[in-house]
Amino acid sequence: MTYKAQLVVRARSKEGAAIIEKVKELASEQGSTYSEMAVELLGRGLNADDDVDGAFQVDASDGDGEKEEEEEEEEEENDDLSAVAISVEESVEVEKKKAPAHPKAPLPPEEAGPAVDPELPPEEIVKHYLQRRSDRGERAAARILVDFFAAAGPGAGGNLKKLLQKEFTEAEFDELMAPIKETEEYATYTERAIFGEPSPYSQVN
Repeated sequence: MTYKAQLVVRARSKEGAAIIEKVKELASEQGSTYSEMAVELLGRGLNADDDVDGAFQVDASDGDGEKEEEEEEEEEENDDLSAVAISVEESVEVEKKKAPAHPKAPLPPEEAGPAVDPELPPEEIVKHYLQRRSDRGERAAARILVDFFAAAGPGAGGNLKKLLQKEFTEAEFDELMAPIKETEEYATYTERAIFGEPSPYSQVN
């Protein structure tokens, strides 16, 4: 023997609640159940008037179908939420691996060109920087500055910045320094400048 499965409908807005009440009124007027009326209306909306009841018939017993349907809906909803959460986490992880920290991030040493001695005076570092920038572009030249700040003390770092400010406008200087300041090397340089630590290349005589 087959039984009609009861339709479970939940509303999360005032408009939805009003629609449910209207369906209940129609069902009462026509002497049918709320579920039957809802299925009929859904069938009309889906252009399936010919056999609406048959399309929604399932085997069930003593209302178990409704409980199972609710449990399945909850399980599917939880699975969907878990899948979305996992997808978002994976997307963020992939984005972190693919995207550079800054669109003008310094090139890695193997791509930036010949290494420049970071112990050279700031004036020489600036000359190498300008030449590399002209030959290979801003990102390649930025590697020279990153290597310099990795070893520089506060005094040398300050002098280099002043020299760069003479070569570029204030806006250009801020723009070229933006990707440098996002590197670990520059962060370490800043710590040395704040706490007065010696550079890696300094020697006590």
